[in-house]
Amino acid sequence: MRKIFLSILVFGLLCIPTVVFAQEDMVIAPSPTEEEEVTVPISPESPFYFLTSIYESIDMALTFDDEAKLEKAILFADRRVAEMDIVAESGDEAKLEKLQEKYEKHIQTAEKIAAKNQEKEQEMIQTIVKAQEKHVLKLKDVAEKVPLKAKENIDRVIGNAELKISNANSDNSQSDSQGGNSDSGNGESSDNGQAGDSDSGGSGSNGSGN
Repeated sequence: MRKIFLSILVFGLLCIPTVVFAQEDMVIAPSPTEEEEVTVPISPESPFYFLTSIYESIDMALTFDDEAKLEKAILFADRRVAEMDIVAESGDEAKLEKLQEKYEKHIQTAEKIAAKNQEKEQEMIQTIVKAQEKHVLKLKDVAEKVPLKAKENIDRVIGNAELKISNANSDNSQSDSQGGNSDSGNGESSDNGQAGDSDSGGSGSNGSGN
């Protein structure tokens, strides 16, 4: 009986946002790139916005594949950036701060997912980095629209993101460099081996000649 009740509760929670989404005007926030647009199902200015967190939490909990989890964490981060752009128009500092905190949590979630997948960690990190590069561009636009205090907080988020991007790119460059050195080292060893064989062959010829 308890399991049935929980199933009905989860189903109900999943259905509520769907109904609200249909009633709400869909807010399309400009993307950091011309190729993509980020859809915000419920405007952060709406009284129903709290349903977004509930829906996203359930959505993530019901996702078991790590790559799919990573995609959702990044999607949720995309939405928070788009929502900051919407709230920037009203300059509501409290809402902006909450959205910034949620954004950083989504990025941390994505990083944790990458960290526990050693085989795909670098690939996942690069996916996060590419997303953050777009976020930084958009956040710089947002920072120009908000009050000074909110701008300082957004600048901090931008600084943290840029530092992570720089560190990730540096680690990736070092990894590529080490791989190149390893390949060249193998090539030198092979060349030295061939030279050694040639020398020993030459010595053998001289010995037989004597």
